Amino acid sequence: MELRGWSLALASIENFILINTALSVVSFAAASIFRAGSRHPLSLARFYAAALIAPPVVSAWLVCASLLPALLIGSNRWDMEHENSHSLHLLNALTSPLDPALGYAAAGFALLTAMIAIYLAWSARFRLSQVINRLDIGAEPTSIDRVKQVEAVCRERGLAVGLVVSSYPFSFVWGYLRSKLVVSTGLLNSLSAEELAGVLEHEAAHHTRRDNLMKWTLTICRYLSPAFPLTVLLYRRWAEQIEMICDEIAARRIAAPVEIAGALVRIKRLTLAAPRIAGSGFFSNDGPNFERRVARVLALSDESEIGAADYMSRSFTRMAMVVGAIFALSLAVTLVVSPLAVHRAIEAALNLI
Repeated sequence: MELRGWSLALASIENFILINTALSVVSFAAASIFRAGSRHPLSLARFYAAALIAPPVVSAWLVCASLLPALLIGSNRWDMEHENSHSLHLLNALTSPLDPALGYAAAGFALLTAMIAIYLAWSARFRLSQVINRLDIGAEPTSIDRVKQVEAVCRERGLAVGLVVSSYPFSFVWGYLRSKLVVSTGLLNSLSAEELAGVLEHEAAHHTRRDNLMKWTLTICRYLSPAFPLTVLLYRRWAEQIEMICDEIAARRIAAPVEIAGALVRIKRLTLAAPRIAGSGFFSNDGPNFERRVARVLALSDESEIGAADYMSRSFTRMAMVVGAIFALSLAVTLVVSPLAVHRAIEAALNLI
């Protein structure tokens, strides 16, 4: 029986979700084992990111390589490959008692995921609205020296800057590629020059690393399977390591780990004394996370290691382009050279179960 149109779409969605779920569980287990060792935050962050991205990417490749031939080759050849004239393909063969209900459930889950992605993309507007609501015309202005300090760091790091008049201390990097640092006068007035330098370098590190873009990518990946309780936990672990990486980059650049720790403690005290807003990218209210960050910064050497800071500041965009090129090229070659190879291999493996 032919696999065409809606049946092909339904089979593709169902197989993607089933394969992605299985791989997500395996990735979580591997990440947990990797986490057990003594690892640098950069190594942990990369492993967590790979554990979140690999399952949907591999699943998408397998589904495309297996089911696209149903559209690319002739109906006669496709039917000849399935002498039993079955309409179920790949993992659908294992879930046939639940079909088509499972297929529709998978399609509904995919639709829900798309809605979550749209919501998360637009939720940044809510974050900005919280900041706007904290604006206070009666807030104390800041000194010109602090403004110049902010401008100098942002100019050096290629980061635009916006100053907000507010007594609430906050700072965050806004945007994905053309980022902008938003900082309040309350923050500038609350920190010493050395502590402010650490905060600015921390935020600039998020910009140079393209962390906002990576957060958006991983947010999409973590909700692409019913195993999202595990992938959400992986995402939180990744986010914690990212903050530690940026702390270390800042400490290396200004050669003053104590000032970074001091800024963390000072900002925590100030934010706990006022209503919380989703503002500062430098600080988190997560108690254990906060304590680990402070302890790790204090454990760093006072010696400046700019080379290490530059290495940790590299963005993932080049690697993403390489992965994308490999995905597209390998899929194209497979479909041209042997379009049914992956389909046959998967179904042969399933026949052994």
